[in-house]
Amino acid sequence: MSKAVDYCKLMRIKHWIKNVIVMIPPLFGKVVFEQTVMIQLALGFFVFSLASSAVYVLNDLCDIENDRNHPTKCRRPLASGAVSRTEGVILFVLCVAGALVINWFAAGLSVCYLIPVLYVLLNIMYSKSWKHKPVIDIVVLVSGYVLRLEYGSIITGVRVSNWLYLTLIALALFMAFGKRHNEKRACGDSTRAVLEQYSLPFLRSNMYMYLGAFLIFYSLWSIDSGASSNMVITAPLVMVMTMRYTYDIENNDEGNPVDVILGDLFLIMLGLLYAAAVVLLLYFPDVFRGLAS
Repeated sequence: MSKAVDYCKLMRIKHWIKNVIVMIPPLFGKVVFEQTVMIQLALGFFVFSLASSAVYVLNDLCDIENDRNHPTKCRRPLASGAVSRTEGVILFVLCVAGALVINWFAAGLSVCYLIPVLYVLLNIMYSKSWKHKPVIDIVVLVSGYVLRLEYGSIITGVRVSNWLYLTLIALALFMAFGKRHNEKRACGDSTRAVLEQYSLPFLRSNMYMYLGAFLIFYSLWSIDSGASSNMVITAPLVMVMTMRYTYDIENNDEGNPVDVILGDLFLIMLGLLYAAAVVLLLYFPDVFRGLAS
């Protein structure tokens, strides 16, 4: 049983929350509750969940020695020795194989099938080399979010609006720069080589620049003709959510987005409130009729 727990930790099961991004296009396209769409989304979710787990396993395999020198990462299964290198390689292969098989049922023989493949290939290059190159490392991290969004759009046949596309990119950049900023602030340059090439002012200024861009893009999307007429109601709630998130990362040692979100009950409640408001606005518009012009 303990070995299974170690495998789950190595696969970063809790990070599967990132893969709800594939659900964004059909959610805002008002088709998320259609049976065929829900089946496609379930398949797409597990495709990227297994693909992302494969990437985490590979990254930990490449970073065993560095992780052993890290105050918290030293407790990871591979770094601590709870899982052997051989077991890690086998788990990586199984995750990739599982993702490819499920991807076949979700996308078939199409260009869409290549999106998760591209995601894995980009992250292999990231683990082997690109994570040591400034800016490129950030771009690869952000590309994962964009590929998830595009995959969800294609497998469900729902087009993503331009403003929503820019909103996700800005949010991903904000979180990526925030994570790098806190890693450097908490541990210096000893645990990640690329941090030597970043300065704290550079990371911090970009973090808040993209936060501002995210709020602007979201606000513009909320009043765009492609959004629900009352979606602007959610803009203040998003502002409060980002305010709480920035409060958390200013007081969090590493600023990992998943750890920050799951570690703050108030932020989780805000997120659930936002999700409920979006569902009501999109699928039960009469509830908010007349509240916004």
